[in-house]
Amino acid sequence: MYATEYALLGGDTQVMSTTESSLNVIRKGLPVSMVDQAVSVLHLPKGELVPLIGANLRSLQRKKDSDHLTPQQSEHTLAIISVLTNATEYFEDQKVALNWMKTPQVIFGNKTAFEYLDTMSGISFVNDVLNRMKFGMTA
Repeated sequence: MYATEYALLGGDTQVMSTTESSLNVIRKGLPVSMVDQAVSVLHLPKGELVPLIGANLRSLQRKKDSDHLTPQQSEHTLAIISVLTNATEYFEDQKVALNWMKTPQVIFGNKTAFEYLDTMSGISFVNDVLNRMKFGMTA
C-alpha cells in the first residue's frame, strides 16, 4: 500500500512493506521535505500542490524539514502520487502521464485531472477513469 509512491518521494519501500507499516507511516505523517519531492515528481509549483493536500503554503514554509505533515495531508499526498503511478502504468511514460493529467479532458468536463485531486473522491474518480481506459472502456 503506497510503497511505490513512498519510494518516488524518496522513502524506503521496506518501511511501507505491509499495510500495518504503511498505516503507521501515514499516522506519524510524512516528513515535510517529501512535499518538495512531490513537487519535483509532479512538476507542479509548490503553491499548486500544497492546497491539493489540504495544507497552507505559509504554514508549511514555517515548518522545518524534520517536521511532519498531518496524517490526512500525508495520505492525500501519497494518493495524488498514486494517480501519477496509475497514469504512468497506463501511458508507459511518466512525462506523457503528467501531460495527460495537466491537459483538460472531456471526461472531466474540460478540466484537468489535477483539478480533481483536492478530494479523495476526486482522486478515486480520476483513478476510475484511468482504470476504464486500461480495460478498453470509454473514458
